[in-house]
Amino acid sequence: MTKAQTQYNVTNLTAAINALRKQCQAWELGVFRTSNDELYAILQKCHLFLENLRSAPEMRSSFTKALAGLGIQTRGNTSLELKVVKAVFGKENKRIHAYVRLLQAAKKDLPKGKPLSDWIVEHGGVEEIRRKPKGGPTPAERAKSNREHAEQSLVNIDPVGSRFDPDDSLQPDSDSDYPFSVALVRVDSDGKAAVVFGTNKTTLVRAVLSEAGAKLKVREGFEKTTSKYAEKRKQRDDVLEQDDEADDDQPSWNFRDFTEEAA
Repeated sequence: MTKAQTQYNVTNLTAAINALRKQCQAWELGVFRTSNDELYAILQKCHLFLENLRSAPEMRSSFTKALAGLGIQTRGNTSLELKVVKAVFGKENKRIHAYVRLLQAAKKDLPKGKPLSDWIVEHGGVEEIRRKPKGGPTPAERAKSNREHAEQSLVNIDPVGSRFDPDDSLQPDSDSDYPFSVALVRVDSDGKAAVVFGTNKTTLVRAVLSEAGAKLKVREGFEKTTSKYAEKRKQRDDVLEQDDEADDDQPSWNFRDFTEEAA
């Protein structure tokens, strides 16, 4: 292939990629964003509806009867959040449970006066909130914390074997964020160990750093910190599962907030 043909192909491929990127950006800022905005608006109204129900326990029996009249079956132990989400979104499935988890988390964590939609965006979307364990970080946040801890601890830690001059396979990637590489160690029958393979692939280095950080935290007594997370988790579970006490003031229901768009 000549230089001119190569340049021609590069130009065409670049144009094709740019066209696709432009289409993707239009989708992200258009239909995709609009779709999310509409979903968050519905979830916001579900949140307000739940707040009204929580502040008026005497309305819950009426709500259950209303659900029955709509053909929506619930059990005695069905959470208030699931009842509302089933009533609004229909059939129970994984997506429905993600919305339930989000509304339960919002009950505890949404700052007073903050729009639910802003809170969802700040926390990475519905799915990221769903994945977050009660009272603790998400798996991604935990792995990141472990990597950061490993980086700080491993810089000056005593080596597990004799230091040696590494070959090219064990040189850290100059484009990586991590000044580490990964070695595969073989232990022979005589009990001696030897490095038989090395790589600086970032994904592998990240994985090993996450594992190292987790182990180092346990070794250094971070299990005490873990118990604090367990206590927070218990506190959140208590809040999510308990029945709310009735307010002394008469709650102000405003069904117009939920029905005006349907009028």
